[in-house]
Amino acid sequence: MDLYSTLTRKVEPLTTIHPDRVYLFVCGPTVYDYSHIGHARTYVVFDVFAKYLRFTGKEVFYLQNITDVDDKIINRAREENISQSELARKFETEYFKDMQSLGINAVSYYARATTHIPEIIDQVGRLLKKGVAYVTENGVYFNIDTFGRNGELSGQDRANRKSRVMDESKHNPEDFALWKFGEYGEYTWDSPWGRGRPGWHIEDTAISEKYFGQQYDIHGGGLDLIFPHHEAEIAQMESLEGKHPMVKYWMHTGFLTVGGEKMSKSLGNFITIRDALKTYDRDVLRYFILLSHYRSPLQATDEGLANAAKGLEHIRAVATADTGPDNEGREAFRAAMENDLNTPMALAAIQHLAANGDLEALREFGAILGINFLRETSAPLSVLQEIRDELRKKKQFEIADLIRKMMTDAGITINDKPL
Repeated sequence: MDLYSTLTRKVEPLTTIHPDRVYLFVCGPTVYDYSHIGHARTYVVFDVFAKYLRFTGKEVFYLQNITDVDDKIINRAREENISQSELARKFETEYFKDMQSLGINAVSYYARATTHIPEIIDQVGRLLKKGVAYVTENGVYFNIDTFGRNGELSGQDRANRKSRVMDESKHNPEDFALWKFGEYGEYTWDSPWGRGRPGWHIEDTAISEKYFGQQYDIHGGGLDLIFPHHEAEIAQMESLEGKHPMVKYWMHTGFLTVGGEKMSKSLGNFITIRDALKTYDRDVLRYFILLSHYRSPLQATDEGLANAAKGLEHIRAVATADTGPDNEGREAFRAAMENDLNTPMALAAIQHLAANGDLEALREFGAILGINFLRETSAPLSVLQEIRDELRKKKQFEIADLIRKMMTDAGITINDKPL
């Protein structure tokens, strides 16, 4: 398989540290609100990616973190007058419900930040001992001037960067927090430097180091996480023992936009997954997402979703008779997936398979894409036809015609014999 890496800006053959095993880390949600379809795009893409790798015979450890300690969680819990853990567990549960609704089930393990505090504190301590971090009255900060490869992933000119957090105690405005001093309610822990809570970036590297080590195969997430989040992860992990690269392949999904703007909670232009599923079912949403290459921007419009529904319906309408293997279509599907997860071309191959009646391939590849491309009936067609024949013999044409209509609506061809 060939993959594009944001780090090298090239499509390269996929080679992993351990043959036939893939370590994949994807940034998970901050659980303070419902997930939107921009999140759905990222998690559907990596669900398909992991399932395809397993289809090819690889063992995949797909790890995803859950950010359950964050300023957004602390502030919203205060607004709603509930505990931070209650709020975090509520939206973590809702996140899992949304993932289940979308058929996303390829993740091997979800790791909460709050259950990895010892690993976080240990990693901060090692960075301090390396001399790449320092303590101020406000917290522990990473000294970005000690990391020479800063900016390698994003390609940004440091002179044009702006710090997210203003703090006059920092040596450099670009330095970022590893540990924040203060009382944050129940989500506050003791550390050797002072009581507080972890910064955002450190949880990911502490978690991934525990399960994968300091180097692993693939790190994924949305395009908006490249800077500062993923840049900070690289600086933290590679500063521990100088192992480079932290990961070989950085996979980033393109923005899902609404009216030309990135969908985000901060802009208030988001559509929650659960609201989208009230209008379109799981198969249609996944089909819509996969119609675009994962690195391309995707515009969310009613017209686009309606067209996706029509396209999926067309595939189901023509895929009625099983005529055996379509080797050309099967090879086209695999070639598309091997070419940097080119799902638009894979779906073109699906249309070819449907037109040529390779129902077995549609079932097999549909399981990878998480889409049902066939109209399934709950009873064998022969049984339904026998029931209709009996009804027609008894001149119960109204019921027989009703069954016929239901079968034809499902794309099943009916040829009645004369009575």
